[in-house]
Parts: sequence; C-alpha cells; structure tokens
Amino acid sequence: MKISHAKSLKESLKESSKIFFYSIFLSLILSTSVLSNDKTQKSITLSVTLDPALQNSLNPEHTLFVYARAAKGPRMPLAIVSYKAGELPLETQLDSSMGMMPQMSLANFQQVVFLARITASGNAIPQKGDLIGETIPLEWQKLDKPVSIVINRQFDQSLVQMNRK
Repeated sequence: MKISHAKSLKESLKESSKIFFYSIFLSLILSTSVLSNDKTQKSITLSVTLDPALQNSLNPEHTLFVYARAAKGPRMPLAIVSYKAGELPLETQLDSSMGMMPQMSLANFQQVVFLARITASGNAIPQKGDLIGETIPLEWQKLDKPVSIVINRQFDQSLVQMNRK
C-alpha cells in the first residue's frame, strides 16, 4: 500500500513540476514578446472566433492563448500571445520576435499550426476541458491574408497521451 502511494505521489510531483516549468516558460515567452520591437519581421494576422455552440461554455475571465507551433517537431510554441476570453472575437498578430529562443521561432519553420486555447487554469499545458481550435499545417510565410482559427472543441488529454506513445 505504501509503495503505490509513493508512486502516486511521485507521478503527482512530476505533473506539478511540468506545470511549473511550462508556466515559467510561458512567462518568459510573453515577456520576450512584449519587449521586442523589431517591426522588420514578417508577421501573420490571425482572426480568432468561438464556435456559437460553445458560447455557453465561455467564461470571459479565462485565459486565451493564441500561438503557433511547428507542424512537425517540437511542441513548444514558436510565438504566443495571451488575452482574456471575453475579448473574443479578435484579431492578433504573431511574428518571429515572439519566440523565446532564436532557433525556436517562426522564422525557422516553414509549416506551422496556429492554435487558440481558452483555459480556466491559465497554465501553458493544455488541460482536459480547455476549449481549443487549430488550423491545418500552413506555410505561413506565403500567406497574405488573415488566418482564421475557430475555437470549436474541448481539449481531450487522452488524445495527447496516445500521440506521445
């Protein structure tokens, strides 16, 4: 009985450590994007809306993350901004200056997926019950029109765990 409790505690601490790490990581990304003023970077405009079927699930005080990640490769955001969910619908821009590390920026990836996620926790790690929408992989540097993201489903943690195996 004690061994299973210890294993359970160990797993709980691992998850808490991940959440703490990603929260710090997200804070660094957001502060980096606020401090950067390089306007020579190519940017992409994103139009974010909420599917009317999910309107009753919306808490306007929850956090809305709008971000890009590589279509293939690391899942770490290449660029990210945050808002309050009550600001929907909205238009925003992402560019290469919004990455935390030079090698993990939009400029270094041709195909990216753009996502919008509403979370009650405010954590960078998606959680069951978050509302999410995403695009198909896009060659973002060739786009000259705003990209539409419709938040249209609840996040399901079990799908992420299956994809990691």
